Amino acid sequence: MKKTSIFISLCVLFTFLFAVNSVYANKRTYIRIGRLWQWVVDSGAEDRMFGTNVYYYYHGFTRSMAYGKGWGLVCQDWLDANGVTKPIKVASDGVEVGDETIDMIPVTGADGLTMHRYRRYPPPEVLVDGRRAVVETFPINSMDAINANKIPGTADICVESTFHTSMGVTIRKQTFAWSQMNHDQYIITVFSMKNTGIINADGTKKVPNQTLKNLYFWRSVRSEKWHTAPSGTDWHSSYGEHTTDSLRLVYYYSSRAPTAKWDNFGSVQQTSTGFFEYPQWNGEAILYADKSSTNHVDDPAQPQMTDVTSSEEQPFKNNANRLSQAQVEFVFKVNQFAHFGLVGATNYTYTKYQTGPDVYPNTHHALRFDEYDFLTPEGNGAGRAHHNGIYSCGPYQLAYGDSLTFIWASVAGSITPAKAWEVGQQWAAAYTAKSGTVTPPPGCSWNNGKPVDNLPSPFKRNPTYMYENQQYNWAKDCWVATGKDSLFKNSAAAQWAARNKWNVPTAPPAPSVTITSLPDRVKISWDGTQQGTEAHAGFAGYRVYRALGSRFYWDYATGGGAVRGIWSKVFECGKGTSNPTVIRTYDDKTAEAGKAYFYYVAAFDDGTGNGPDFGNSKGGRSLESGPFLNMSTVGAYLTKPAGKDFSDIRVVPNPYNINANKLQYPGEPDKISFVGLPLECTIKIFTQSGDLVKTINHFGSGVESWGKLLNEHSVTDSGQIIVSGLYIAYIETPDGKSHVEKFVVVR
Repeated sequence: MKKTSIFISLCVLFTFLFAVNSVYANKRTYIRIGRLWQWVVDSGAEDRMFGTNVYYYYHGFTRSMAYGKGWGLVCQDWLDANGVTKPIKVASDGVEVGDETIDMIPVTGADGLTMHRYRRYPPPEVLVDGRRAVVETFPINSMDAINANKIPGTADICVESTFHTSMGVTIRKQTFAWSQMNHDQYIITVFSMKNTGIINADGTKKVPNQTLKNLYFWRSVRSEKWHTAPSGTDWHSSYGEHTTDSLRLVYYYSSRAPTAKWDNFGSVQQTSTGFFEYPQWNGEAILYADKSSTNHVDDPAQPQMTDVTSSEEQPFKNNANRLSQAQVEFVFKVNQFAHFGLVGATNYTYTKYQTGPDVYPNTHHALRFDEYDFLTPEGNGAGRAHHNGIYSCGPYQLAYGDSLTFIWASVAGSITPAKAWEVGQQWAAAYTAKSGTVTPPPGCSWNNGKPVDNLPSPFKRNPTYMYENQQYNWAKDCWVATGKDSLFKNSAAAQWAARNKWNVPTAPPAPSVTITSLPDRVKISWDGTQQGTEAHAGFAGYRVYRALGSRFYWDYATGGGAVRGIWSKVFECGKGTSNPTVIRTYDDKTAEAGKAYFYYVAAFDDGTGNGPDFGNSKGGRSLESGPFLNMSTVGAYLTKPAGKDFSDIRVVPNPYNINANKLQYPGEPDKISFVGLPLECTIKIFTQSGDLVKTINHFGSGVESWGKLLNEHSVTDSGQIIVSGLYIAYIETPDGKSHVEKFVVVR
């Protein structure tokens, strides 16, 4: 019976995998050069099953900010390949599920590829003690190339593909980004659509030549809830429905938890550090939408519909091929007039739209979701279900052979990790003592017993929350709310780039870096020959940055110990510095034994070759290369001279106590080191009962840690974290000499 069950389970698994593969045969690659990273798929899929994943630097690029994204086309009176007219036609990628065999069909080029990734410069190499330590290799395969001519404007990287849709619209997709410090928190996507009539992969099957009537293009974004504390879903909002608005975007941000015992807006944790787990604000900025298929200018009245839908709306959750006729009709109605009720909602239905003389005529914008009376920090609407922010452009009449273009940007903004650390500590101390203060951000204060602040509308409608422990909760909330300023600033930077035809000033390319651990220092050297660093107009010099224990503040989530993942400048040389001569090496003599250090080297210019930029209309601003271009992914450690004999060997710490790890190696929980070793030996670690749990081959230094990487510390050869107990390290040199050390682990 057991074997039969296993066999049936395997058959089900293989059937599922085959079915998924038939739907998701997509090719995909990454854009990861700035503070925002994103997967890109050849077919345009962004659904949860394959194509989404937008990551932000605050979390060390470990947490996707979007549960899923969807988009689609819908029109009326569509003639299919058999000459049958369908009242409504939909071609879409659902937030949950898409289908590249029907609704989004990748086009294979003459080179046999469905997508290409182009970079402007050869990416830097990073070596740490001879080990390659870069985010990714390049090229990965034949789809990668160095070709600036294929990249819009001055962007650093571009991914390009073409796909057909079941509606007969062919879409050329370009997704691109910059590493430049003022433009590295957004990623641009351009959809260039043409009515070709093609509905299969090789272009041999077409629908009749026809004008697509009352055509709408929509996008839907389901936010990702990453709250570990008790919490509701995110709050959604929008901007741009009014003629006086300077941007167009839909966005979402952390809610205040209805069940938390403390004010956890920003998902602040009830710990000794007050860690801000989710302070970022995320969204999409609409940068361009054609006025018509014959008038290719940006229409500021688009999108003509913005709203928020339930995450369980099947017509937007699934791709078009899975929709019933009623669901197809529902999609068209929503694109026309915005939503008229959340499916699954029990206590509310709405038909209200934004009105007034400054609302764009003939548009249908639901009241901003976070401004509804029913939306409170206690409930957050719809039983606190996930929501989808949605917007739609149209209606268009797209004749055969005509085109439309839509451009948007994935954008994020947040309080900085360093400020989050500072404010979180203040808040945690005040929360624990039930007294004390948090210094609010500039511009936020209390006047005559009333707040002057930047808090979102749900707080305004619930004044008890604003007045609750104003000395620390209110001030902390104001800091989280500054993320909106960052989001809007980054959206405005993306808009500036679009309006200036992607001609963003560029910094010198980042150099390749070699990091060498030595007994008394860490040596950092660099060379930008391959990248053309010093040939860049206005090149001025280099800066070296360092972080202790981790590359990312996010790794500090467990609390305790010293600040980690906070970067500081440790050296600079060149024009305008205290070291005016450009050199290509630096010895970090302040590094301490037993601690991990991460580095990157930025090249900077004097600004003379830089034209106007966002926030700098005159130009001439100095720029430096982005940190994630050559940031080391592996820590460097001071080495130690070999021990004179076996009596010099020590296990540090001994005993190892998990409760004291904040006093041990910053940023590296579970780390155990062997100090005073011979230059070459094998370390075999046994349990007290004689079971071998780990073998370490050591060479070239007097010190060795149990695990080179964070996730390898105190892990057995089979990948298990060791348990409490007495352990025996058997150390043997190549000439057969051996030694035994005992140590204790307490968990």
